[in-house]
Amino acid sequence: MEPFKNLFNPALAKRVGLAILRSYPSFDNKSFLKQIGSELSSRELKERVTFIAITLHAHLPNDPKIFIPILLGSLKKNEDDAVGLFGFALWPLTHLISLYGLEDFQISLNALKEMTKLFTAEFAVRAFFIKNQNETLKIFKVWIDDEDEHVRRLVSEGSRPMLPWGQKLQAFADRPELTWPFLEKLKNDPSEYVRMSVANHINDHSKNHPDYVIEKLLKWHHFKNKTPEISWVIKHASRSLIKKGFAKAFLLHGVEASKLSIIKQKIITPKVKLGGILKVEVILENLSKKPATIILDHELHLLKANGKHSLKVFKGKKILLEAFGLIKLEMNIPLKLVTTRVYYNGIQLWNIKMNGVSELPQKFNLLLE
Repeated sequence: MEPFKNLFNPALAKRVGLAILRSYPSFDNKSFLKQIGSELSSRELKERVTFIAITLHAHLPNDPKIFIPILLGSLKKNEDDAVGLFGFALWPLTHLISLYGLEDFQISLNALKEMTKLFTAEFAVRAFFIKNQNETLKIFKVWIDDEDEHVRRLVSEGSRPMLPWGQKLQAFADRPELTWPFLEKLKNDPSEYVRMSVANHINDHSKNHPDYVIEKLLKWHHFKNKTPEISWVIKHASRSLIKKGFAKAFLLHGVEASKLSIIKQKIITPKVKLGGILKVEVILENLSKKPATIILDHELHLLKANGKHSLKVFKGKKILLEAFGLIKLEMNIPLKLVTTRVYYNGIQLWNIKMNGVSELPQKFNLLLE
């Protein structure tokens, strides 16, 4: 698969240049493309976005009150507009505003509001929170009622404390109450796109403030008029809490305290080649006279270069075990080669985690060849 960074290439720069030229006839498109073409290929993804943004700005008037209307004039206007920009071609434009528009808050944020309808401005708005948090929060409080779902999502996604690929917003990471009113308002949004962002935002907070998040989500869980949409947000937002085994978080998934017992856990494949499947078996028993909801996760203790093991939690399954029921489960755990993880040949460990409680680990041998 071709690296994602290659999306930001001379062809994309050409699209940007032609759209800007339509909006600003004095634009020196030839000079812009020449500079882009000679220096882009050696850069990584975000460096390419930044380089296009900086180079574009160098070919535009310096005043945001002038260059921002030019950028807005380059946007795709309708379905028949073959020149206007949308999608990833807008990322350098939103980034340009985050670099050079910070002294003109209103005009810059209004531009990002329009751009987010065609490509997310979630990365660009973060610079405005860092520059002037209170002013940006005021503007977001207005946007939260916008009719466009992309704008409402920007309120949640743009203020996420630990957005992947985005600048960390330390103030929000430290004080979840600053953004919680947004999440409260959007938790039952008609758009699944918005609700997904709300859940991810809450999941960010759960990593730093688990007790705070559990308390808030339990209130939602006990709403008399709780909708299926809110229930979905609660469950998706609490996924990290479940992985870490916070007991109260299991209440959010309908898991009540029950007399449960793991009769057996067993590794069926004691030797596994990388790229293969670790097969395991678990036998569970419900000693209670009530049905019990059970959340099972897998804990893999993967060998590191120093001979120690690093814990990784993998999602298993959720089951309902009838009163005094007994169930035997066979489960597969793919051991795929991924770029974000390094495997080492040798003894690894696995155990089942039931409703946040971990069993003693068992050994298996991972073979890299």
